[in-house]
Amino acid sequence: MLSVVIPCLNAETLLPTQLQALARQHCPEKWEVIVADNGSTDRTRAVAESFRGRLPAIRIVSAERRGRHHACNLGAASALGTNLVFLDADDEAAPGYLVEMLRGLEEHPLVGGRLEHRRLNPAAYCDVGEMQSDGLMLGLGVGPFVMGASLGVRRSVFEQLGGFRDTPYCEDVDFCWRAQLIGVRPVFLPEAVVHYRQRSTATEMFRQHCRFGAAHVLLYRDFRSHGMLRRPAAEIVRDWLIIGKGLPALLRSRTDARLRWLRRFARAMGRLSGSVRYRVFYP
Repeated sequence: MLSVVIPCLNAETLLPTQLQALARQHCPEKWEVIVADNGSTDRTRAVAESFRGRLPAIRIVSAERRGRHHACNLGAASALGTNLVFLDADDEAAPGYLVEMLRGLEEHPLVGGRLEHRRLNPAAYCDVGEMQSDGLMLGLGVGPFVMGASLGVRRSVFEQLGGFRDTPYCEDVDFCWRAQLIGVRPVFLPEAVVHYRQRSTATEMFRQHCRFGAAHVLLYRDFRSHGMLRRPAAEIVRDWLIIGKGLPALLRSRTDARLRWLRRFARAMGRLSGSVRYRVFYP
């Protein structure tokens, strides 16, 4: 059996799109959906319940302690499948997605699908950068990693790693790197497509990338002995020069340019706050 785990927090308006997309899947194997409610105060649970009979099987589990990692782990613990696929509530699985993930997991213990960014986002948001659209994510120095918005893993590997660690962000990076330390390397599945939804406002995007920056400090603390390098001084100086030069013209810039500036600034601020929080200098 394949178990699809969807962590949710106040996803009443967006969850139906994902569940409808899953209801349209044609999968030759038995499969189920686990909605891990992370303490929602809206009608998320009622929305999930309304899909009984429209999906082969759907269950809702309570993950009251906040954190995506916690919701994913509880969902996986209650799942019946020997293969696990993790999706986000605000995205949309494309037709054939589950079949391609199953095929991938037959050959590889850890896989990631392709994220398509144009269907659910304004063009300016896509022009900022399209993550995991033509390969797995790189760039932090230890190895490739799969974004949690489309991550498939054999249950045996998930349990061997102890699931996702209790980290405030980037639990998917941490998971994939720990997998590689035991000899499991993630594989990209270009035919397994998920339509990915960016954060809808600049404020949400700032918060997200600020958390990314802080999480990178934690990753450096935990993985510097495994190859993650401190950022070069020239790269740090370049970041702040771009931030400083871009500030005066911010209001006159195109939307995509403003969003690039915002993401760069948010990550820089996140790295500074993370350096203080985790007592590791990674600006």
